[in-house]
Amino acid sequence: MNKIYLAGIFIVSLFFSFSPKAKAIEFDAKSLSVLGAPTVQSRSSLEVSHNVKLDNNQKITNRLTILKEEEKYYWQSRDRRELIYQKKKGFDLFTDPKTGGYVKVVLQPDGRLVYMEHISFKDLHAFTYWGVLTHYAP
Repeated sequence: MNKIYLAGIFIVSLFFSFSPKAKAIEFDAKSLSVLGAPTVQSRSSLEVSHNVKLDNNQKITNRLTILKEEEKYYWQSRDRRELIYQKKKGFDLFTDPKTGGYVKVVLQPDGRLVYMEHISFKDLHAFTYWGVLTHYAP
């Protein structure tokens, strides 16, 4: 009985030692402005467009992080690009003036804050992530 018990513990600990771990969030909590987890990625080009439902590892890898330092916002999860924050009627918008990328935040009737993060490239290929915010303090 002890051998089976020890073998079970060994197998379980072996499993968890090789399972993917969440990346550590590397910033001061005081500077955190926006944190979100995407659920869907849209891939688009001139020829085709389709959605991909993200698994847990992809959600972690593609999470949205925006930091606020003094009065400036930085798209930490996208090469720390500087963003312009605007409060519009019905939504908030963070825009990257150099690339045209943006993050749009909308409050849903059920109280959830959802977001759309759009990244486009010179060849007009684009990725749009759709997700839910877990922290929002612009």
